[in-house]
Amino acid sequence: MGGAVLTDTIDNAGVYYNPGNLAYLDTTTLSINANLYGIESIKVQNALGQKADFKGLQFNTIPLLISGSIRNKSKWNISYGLLTPVSFKFNGNARIVGDFDLIDERESPGKEELVAESSINTTVQETSLTLGMGRKIKPNLGFGISLINTFRSVNYDYRFSARTLLINPTTELLVGRNQNEFVNYYNIRTALKMGLNYQKPGFGLGLTLTSPGIRLMGNGTVAGDLTLSNIQLGDKRISAFASDRQEKLKSTYKSPFEIGFGFHKQINQSIVSLNITHFGGFNPYLIIKAEPGVFVRPSTIGSDLGSEKFLNLETGMNPVTNFSIGYQTKIKSNVSLMGSFRSDFSYFNSSSLEEGQLTTEFSQWDIYHLSIGTIINQERSSLTLGLVYSFGGTDKFVQDNSFNDVEVNNPLTGSLKIIQANYFNIGILVGYSFRFKKFNYN
Repeated sequence: MGGAVLTDTIDNAGVYYNPGNLAYLDTTTLSINANLYGIESIKVQNALGQKADFKGLQFNTIPLLISGSIRNKSKWNISYGLLTPVSFKFNGNARIVGDFDLIDERESPGKEELVAESSINTTVQETSLTLGMGRKIKPNLGFGISLINTFRSVNYDYRFSARTLLINPTTELLVGRNQNEFVNYYNIRTALKMGLNYQKPGFGLGLTLTSPGIRLMGNGTVAGDLTLSNIQLGDKRISAFASDRQEKLKSTYKSPFEIGFGFHKQINQSIVSLNITHFGGFNPYLIIKAEPGVFVRPSTIGSDLGSEKFLNLETGMNPVTNFSIGYQTKIKSNVSLMGSFRSDFSYFNSSSLEEGQLTTEFSQWDIYHLSIGTIINQERSSLTLGLVYSFGGTDKFVQDNSFNDVEVNNPLTGSLKIIQANYFNIGILVGYSFRFKKFNYN
């Protein structure tokens, strides 16, 4: 529950959080921790301007961690884990209908009716298979190392349309813009994590270092389609379209260097813990680089505007530091109450949107997680039950194609705007650990 994960000595989840914890395991164990049920809500205010919001409400069932440890005759404790650290889905739609002064009065007197609609459907999932081992290098000091192999998959579908009518005594002309973007890719990377865990009665310290991710394999598809109907260009109106789809392109997703520090302190029957983790950043880079290809048609208006200038998938990462505070107290000999508060600050780098390339970044907000629950210990097993409430938001959400401001004779492109987004999630947490019978290998 976000407690003393960097200094724990009884949970094999240390294979992911701090492999130094594995040095203190004294039996073979198996743990299953799951988010049994949750409701997630996201609202992006004024996504199209004029109070046209993106809204998404979905139910989720996300397995958090399955892990185990194998005690053997050597000095090294072996552990394994299957974790889902990232599981995000959003499906939202916004629509605006209204009268605006879209076209020069000399061409179309009065206001024009605008009908615009935008939708986003995005899914991001990461699953990590981790193998680790740990041993004591001194009576009170454990050392461990883990290999974290992560499979990342992203599916992103964005659609936008805007239409109006140019009307004067001699002409009725449809003016429109339709835009579709599609991205699908997977990437497999690996990273090495090292950890130390120092223990003395009533006190513990933990330190972890994680290498940047190393690409193993991955590919993806990018596609873009843009249709313009009677759009003003200079002193005349034109119709044109741009379209291309490229498959099986190499994908590269980077994960940053990490350093974590944690400690816990026992006070009577209670334990207080603090963990701090810093994540390094990356300047904007290309996840997928598009190949040269014909994009804009007719070529007379875009002979030098190929796919390689518009269909690159770009991202970036700002450095962030997250923290968690945990508290645990015994209410019976085998029953404890637990609670935690932790941050999940956004690493979103807005420059990837400003470059005009494809981007799948949507969750731009900072999130805070509050959890409370109980753990019931038996002789060879333990059961954890709890609730988690997550909330967050930002007033700096970067959204394209906003109609908060409308420019005459450039009416159907919208603009890049800074708006507000809100997030909350509530769920039930369930965890179970089983400790096999101890074997004496001495």
